[in-house]
Amino acid sequence: MNTKKPSMTARKVALNLITLGSQPGMTAILPQGIVDATAKLLVASGVVGERTIRWARSPKMVAVYNAFDWMLPGQFEAFGQRKAFCEQQVRDGISTGAVQILVLGAGYDTLCWRLAAEFPGVHFFEIDHPATAALKSKGIDAMGRRENLHLIAEDLGERKLLDVLRADTTWDINAQSVIIAEGLVMYLTTEAVQSLFSQCAAIVGKGSRFAFSYIPEG
Repeated sequence: MNTKKPSMTARKVALNLITLGSQPGMTAILPQGIVDATAKLLVASGVVGERTIRWARSPKMVAVYNAFDWMLPGQFEAFGQRKAFCEQQVRDGISTGAVQILVLGAGYDTLCWRLAAEFPGVHFFEIDHPATAALKSKGIDAMGRRENLHLIAEDLGERKLLDVLRADTTWDINAQSVIIAEGLVMYLTTEAVQSLFSQCAAIVGKGSRFAFSYIPEG
């Protein structure tokens, strides 16, 4: 990944989600408001224009996705399923006492922005590398920043998560928390994954949970 440029993978995932939202039956799976919020964020941040959003939502684009899905069934629906899974983990965590939510490698995900308004007593944190985080921050400002939403621009390949959060005066290492790593660990080495899990365990309190997605080898 070139950390000096905004993530093209994050852009692709967000556009995939918008196309997925035009698929019949997906409204029953995707979290409420996620598609419109994602489209709004992409435009507000300058990642894409309105024309690209319209194309992503078009029947032609849906047909293209269906054609690719025929070769590898479920590859695109998986984006929606993992979004729904992660959001449910956050909601379940909050219902059992979590007061901090952390999304690693957030990209253009809107979970924290949407839920920060719903749960004003919970602090929501995102960490992403600076190039992507800068665009995300621009879009969030245009959409309306939440007081309990904290966007952290850091390259975790250069600075440890443990050090980043210990230096943050708002993050409480003893608080019950939920950490989300969606579409992240498959890009890391085995050693890096082990280190990440260990660091996460060291920055949260009792009753915390860590939700992640992965792709098995083979």
